[in-house]
Amino acid sequence: MNELVTTIKKILVISLGGKDTEYATLRDYFVQEDYEASFVYDERDLYGLLKNKKRFDVILLDVERELDKQIVSIQSLKRYCPHTVVVPMTKEGDMDITLEMKMLGQGFYERITKPVHCESLKGILRRVFQKIDTDRILKRLEQEREIAKNINRLVLSYQTYKDFCNALCLELRKIVEFDYFSIISRFESSGEYYTYLLDLEQNIHNFQISTELMTNLERYFYEDVSKFGKAVIKNELYKDRDRGEKCMLDNDKITSYMVYPLFIDNALSGCINIVSKSGAQYTETHRNLIDQVSAQITVALMNTMLLDSLTTSQKKYKDMVENAPEIIFKMDSHGKFLHVNRLGLDLLGYSAKEMSRMYLFDLIPSENVAVVKEQYNVLISAPKDNRLVTALLTRYGKVLDVEIFCSVQYDTSHKNYVVSAFVRDVTERHDLEKRVSEYHESLENLLRENTLRLSETKKKMYNQKKFLDALIQNTKVYVVTINSKGKIVFVNRAIENRFGYTLKEVFGKSVVDVFIPRDRMSDLLDDIQMLLSGDRGEQIEMPFATRDHHVRDILWNVTYFKDEYDAVSNINLFGYDVTEQNVLREQLIQAEKMSSLGTMISGVAHELNNPLSIILNFGELMMMREKLSKSATNRLQHIIDASQRCARIVENLLKFATKRKTVRKEQFININEVLKEALALKLHELRVNNIKVEQSLSQDLPMTIADRVQLMQVFINLINNAYDAVKNIPDRGILTLRTFRKGGEIVIEFEDNGPGIQDMEKLFTPFYTTKAVGKGTGLGLAVSYGIIKEHGGTIIGNNTQKGAIFTVMLSIKEQTNEDINLPVIKRKYNFKGLQLLLVEDEVSIAESCTELLTTKGCHVTSVSNAKDAIMAIQKDHFGIVVMDLKMPGEMSGIQLYEWMMSHIPAMKGKIILMTGDTLSPECSAFIEMSKVDFISKPFHFNDFLEKIDGMARNTGALQA
Repeated sequence: MNELVTTIKKILVISLGGKDTEYATLRDYFVQEDYEASFVYDERDLYGLLKNKKRFDVILLDVERELDKQIVSIQSLKRYCPHTVVVPMTKEGDMDITLEMKMLGQGFYERITKPVHCESLKGILRRVFQKIDTDRILKRLEQEREIAKNINRLVLSYQTYKDFCNALCLELRKIVEFDYFSIISRFESSGEYYTYLLDLEQNIHNFQISTELMTNLERYFYEDVSKFGKAVIKNELYKDRDRGEKCMLDNDKITSYMVYPLFIDNALSGCINIVSKSGAQYTETHRNLIDQVSAQITVALMNTMLLDSLTTSQKKYKDMVENAPEIIFKMDSHGKFLHVNRLGLDLLGYSAKEMSRMYLFDLIPSENVAVVKEQYNVLISAPKDNRLVTALLTRYGKVLDVEIFCSVQYDTSHKNYVVSAFVRDVTERHDLEKRVSEYHESLENLLRENTLRLSETKKKMYNQKKFLDALIQNTKVYVVTINSKGKIVFVNRAIENRFGYTLKEVFGKSVVDVFIPRDRMSDLLDDIQMLLSGDRGEQIEMPFATRDHHVRDILWNVTYFKDEYDAVSNINLFGYDVTEQNVLREQLIQAEKMSSLGTMISGVAHELNNPLSIILNFGELMMMREKLSKSATNRLQHIIDASQRCARIVENLLKFATKRKTVRKEQFININEVLKEALALKLHELRVNNIKVEQSLSQDLPMTIADRVQLMQVFINLINNAYDAVKNIPDRGILTLRTFRKGGEIVIEFEDNGPGIQDMEKLFTPFYTTKAVGKGTGLGLAVSYGIIKEHGGTIIGNNTQKGAIFTVMLSIKEQTNEDINLPVIKRKYNFKGLQLLLVEDEVSIAESCTELLTTKGCHVTSVSNAKDAIMAIQKDHFGIVVMDLKMPGEMSGIQLYEWMMSHIPAMKGKIILMTGDTLSPECSAFIEMSKVDFISKPFHFNDFLEKIDGMARNTGALQA
């Protein structure tokens, strides 16, 4: 509740059905006493005034009117002005008993009798204002005490910087009125700024850490308070502001602000910024309130920054340890495991809970335990050499040769310590060293025995050949040797295991006849010829087919053996399977295609909106004609219904094609309606493929708050999955959709009679798909899972006896009073005297709109491009301009709007845009920035007329 700086009292006089001439005496009295008075005589003006939340100190209600209207007005006042004093005016003893009881029930105790005498009115108002001032002071003092207590409790709480600022903001809002709130703190040790801001007008709630202030407004406030070194309070900025300040603050529509500095050891550490854009004013009372708790707030902010910094450092360290490419242990002085990172758990085969009960020596082979314990104790007592070389046993009996590098960390008393150990798996290196050693030993033996008999030499060479053959046979690399004619000379065991052919079966056969897929032969002919000629190079990617005709993509490293004439005798191919990598690459390409498809759908849908507008508008014009036959009326209604259906499909396509933002756009929606819209996009394809759709949608399903576009994307993904699962089954495919309420959740089920889910563990894994290459990206379920998680819901998949079922569960979020809008009342329109300029390049749309407006008495000037529009504006005066956002020619609708704002600024608020592309980034950004009124194509004439009528009355182009 903001303290009033001005002494002017604001009074509202309500007389529904009354006339201004009846209150001349009251009006003169209010002017004489310096009261600011407003008079309202009809319900429309009353609702408009209440919805705009204009504040009054006292409301005088003339109840000498229709009883029903007075009761409704009393209820409306208590709904929109619950804390404003209402004084009824009536003749003495002339108040209806029902109305009197209703007013007593609402707390109206004072009464002014008519005719009104100034002295009597003066006494009543004096008592009312005395009571208001007393209640306001007592309430403000009580609020200040309570807020100070709450803030002190917040200071003692254990919260993050963002949570503390959010709670502090909520407390200050109870007594300080603002539209924008921010807190800036500077972390001296790192030079970073912690900035928290809440913009109620833009619905922005943000927190960030940066090395410099990111917005001009925050920089301005910080420099302002640094310059003065004390709290800065400025009110009514629109009256007196220097040029530089006016330029920046006018752009943000700021009318007043208060910047309160925060100090540590007499040095500025930050500031609290409170801003109003709606005329609220700030006083020393507000500054004194913050004075009471400023020291506690400053200390709390510093503590939360230290806590956030420590938490971030701990998280970085934990992530680094968990994702390290080496095994990392933490142990106590007895060798008991305190922590093992993810790689260690994976290689050793134990869970974290099991490892917490084990010691390092439990993993050592029994014959080495004593030696390792002795080395470990020596390392702990005198850590000169911090390396242990030993073997570790995994859960499954596998032996890992490791090097363990230990680091001892003592506490401050040097009594207790923790051992951090980095473990390097050197099993493969030892195997290689062993093989190299054996090989060298073998060569040395050959050199020492060079004098032995030739038969002994041949025997050794034979053993070496066997050794090399064993290496080739046991490697996982595919090895194929062919001659210069392409005949197979050798294949290793990896080829036999993977492709199903033994060396005996393929020896001497053409590699083309055995391994090359038949449908790829023509594409690979040139590569095969170059390979056999010796001109192919060191690498070639060539597919091989297995015995059961499964094709694998293989990357081959090529080496050539040549004879003494430098001719190719044999070709060795060493292959690596790259099928999975190629599939992943194709899936990424497909994902990019799907992304661009959304842009294409948006463009096509926009092009459909103009012809749909023509069909809908001319259909409605025909329906307005009198003396139409019943048959003609029915046919016209069919045309209008069909065009509306097309418009809904176009709208669904546009919504689905729009990219999702980081922040969800939540609405109060009906889940059944969103599900039906998603089904409508796929319904034709389901029907032509003889797929039956069964719907069991609960009619008592409550509405909830959610992002309509995101949920529609989820439902389309699940319907597509079901469609792909059942379209090729022998029996008729059946898709069953169900919705029902279960406790505090809405449940949506998608059940099909397909083959079911093949791999439950990989169900929501990105890029995992059971479809053929090019048929699916593997992203649909992963994206759906993320969307539902963001909504606080769950999505699960299970197999049933008939097929598969996917279940989505969303929590029910109730609608608040802020979401409820007053209904638009349909009425007759009279635009007589209104001059309107219509800028539309579609001739049929221009004709239908002109004909409609002309019948309502409007004088319409219609042009088809921006150039003609400028000429018309320069020639005549128009009360309203209705223009298409996208037009052909040198100047677009956006450029025409900017021209009018530059040359005729009085046209601001008198322009209505028509567009069928409100979801495109360019159009939506322009509409958001300019705050211009718009209507989406195709539109109903009643919506079009209501939009024009509202603007004409608000701007004074038509009299109320």
